[in-house]
Amino acid sequence: MLLSSRSRGRIALATALTAVFALLVPGVAHAAPPSNDDFDQAAAVTALPFAAQLDTGEATQAPDDPNWCQPYDVRGSTWFSYTATADGYLRASTAGSDRSMILAVHTGTRGALRGITCDSGTDATTTFRATAGTTYSFMISGYDAPGGALSFALDSVARAANDDFAAAQPVPALPFSAQPDFSVASYEADDPEASCQYEGNLVPSVWYAYTNSGPAKSVTARTVGYGGGVSVYTGASLPELKQVACVSDSYGRQTAFRAATGTTYYVRVTGPSDNREPVTLTLDDAPALDPSIYQSPSYPTVYDTVGFSAESWNDIDKPMTVAWDFGDGATAPAGTEPVSHRYAKDGTYTATLRATSPDGRTATKTTEVVVTTHDVGITKFTVPSAAREGDSKPISVDVSNTRYTETATVVLSKHDGTYWREVGRLTIEVPARPTRTVKFPFSYTFGPDDAALGKVSFRAELKLDYPVTDARPVDNEVISIATNVKPRGSRVVAV
Repeated sequence: MLLSSRSRGRIALATALTAVFALLVPGVAHAAPPSNDDFDQAAAVTALPFAAQLDTGEATQAPDDPNWCQPYDVRGSTWFSYTATADGYLRASTAGSDRSMILAVHTGTRGALRGITCDSGTDATTTFRATAGTTYSFMISGYDAPGGALSFALDSVARAANDDFAAAQPVPALPFSAQPDFSVASYEADDPEASCQYEGNLVPSVWYAYTNSGPAKSVTARTVGYGGGVSVYTGASLPELKQVACVSDSYGRQTAFRAATGTTYYVRVTGPSDNREPVTLTLDDAPALDPSIYQSPSYPTVYDTVGFSAESWNDIDKPMTVAWDFGDGATAPAGTEPVSHRYAKDGTYTATLRATSPDGRTATKTTEVVVTTHDVGITKFTVPSAAREGDSKPISVDVSNTRYTETATVVLSKHDGTYWREVGRLTIEVPARPTRTVKFPFSYTFGPDDAALGKVSFRAELKLDYPVTDARPVDNEVISIATNVKPRGSRVVAV
């Protein structure tokens, strides 16, 4: 049956009035906040382990609910309280809840609550050190919206077995890896302050002990994870520890130390107490020292001062101490800075470096240095002093060469008033003759443009075939004194 629009409106109004009436009349069921919705009605935890599940979808927020953990995201809250019966660590968690929760732990009374620790997420978890007789209040609230199906658990947890120096965990063999739980770690009064860390010694730490039972060797140590750090010591007790290596986590950087036979090395690993990001410790044998030799220039001559340096990709190798043998009888003592050397004669030399890393690893590397000196030069450039339009005049370039037979090219150019323009090119083999030169003969015919300018300058450029380069190119280019050029039919006086 079809209803008119007026009939449908009456039915909708009646339905709305019925709903309002149901809210107002006693005995009609509707949702309510949980019983532990307020701090004063906190559910008491009387024994551990403890677990509870409840619907917090209708939880409300009191005006004085603390919001120090997530200042702008707290929406509705429920409360639990527990009075510690012994000193030790407690761990609270909302794992199993159906949405993100904010879990904050407090001590104190209403209006004077002090935040201890907090976490947020679908499995918000926090661990803290509790003191016997102290009451801890747990506020669980929704994240951006009132909560839903909450799972809350509280239990005691044992502190890290290797929390103290005296209980350092033995490292059975290398490589070794561990992921400490710093939420159940603390610091001792005499814990050493690592030179590479800036938090002082008031950070949670755990200890490991490594004894090298084999020959002396280098060992690397690193931590990966936010807030991690590792320092290595020798000594029999906290007051007498001496640091031998240290590194704070920065993109997985590592440190290295020399492990003597039979010596025990104590490894202190530090991390954040909130343990939000795991910190992983790794101990391993150090890689072989493998420096690279850098030489500049790559193709030196007897006129060059050759620079040598040793580099390594690995931070634990730096600064390397390097001694050099240049292969011609000259040496450079051990040092950390680049060195330089000039070879007196052409030849092939074997340069040798002997490098030592800070932790005592050594390496020897060699490289061949090929010294070749090509040296040609223009000794004479002959051009006419005067010419007339239409005249063809000889131009010559004398080239000297004292070391190797070279295939040389001379490029002859003239200046047209704006640019240099090539007017000739000759390639001739030039023998190595200390007291003689080779002449490159050119002929040039002067044209109307030259006469219009009245003067013409020539340039001779001497080039060697690639990849050969001249050791002293300063004498490879000559510009002539200008030639005076007269129009056709003019009288020219040669000088």
